[in-house]
Amino acid sequence: MNLLDILANLPTIETERLLLRKITLNDASDMFEYASNPEVSEYTMWSTHTSIEDTRYFLRSITKMYKRRELVDWGIVHKAEKKFIGTCGFVEWSMTHSRAEIGYALSRRYWGEGYMSEAVNAIIEFGFREMLLNRIVARCEVNNIASARVMEKVGMQLEGILRQQIFVKGKYWDLKIYSILREEFFENIVVESK
Repeated sequence: MNLLDILANLPTIETERLLLRKITLNDASDMFEYASNPEVSEYTMWSTHTSIEDTRYFLRSITKMYKRRELVDWGIVHKAEKKFIGTCGFVEWSMTHSRAEIGYALSRRYWGEGYMSEAVNAIIEFGFREMLLNRIVARCEVNNIASARVMEKVGMQLEGILRQQIFVKGKYWDLKIYSILREEFFENIVVESK
């Protein structure tokens, strides 16, 4: 099985408290619960969902992306509660340069508990081990302190600020860009295991 097949079939990844798995249409009500919260969508490229139909439309587009073997997110499931609480995955991938970018969103109810750092760390490990990446980046709007904290907790380093990098929701956003290299990730694993 080649790498594109692996991504199309998106293997389930288990962490201590989470299951990262393919997203399905059955996740609509849980996703709408957080995607309809303006606090969650404040710093995302997508707009707040105003109806369950917005969420179903989004989920149908994800299902099509799986079929076309495109990059698409894992759904984050809280194991103990058996609840879909967010998404995390690769939003861009250059095989030529062995680099990728990650993105994520999490239900407001689960902020500040380390769930997103746990999910992002698992995705980074998948990227380095299975996709054979050399560099993984993530970006966030400069005022998105919580997202920046996630990147720092998983060992990513701030590279700088991309001024007026994207035009979203009627204005230009400055973005912080963070990265981690393959060698840094595996050095951290060795240090933590000692």
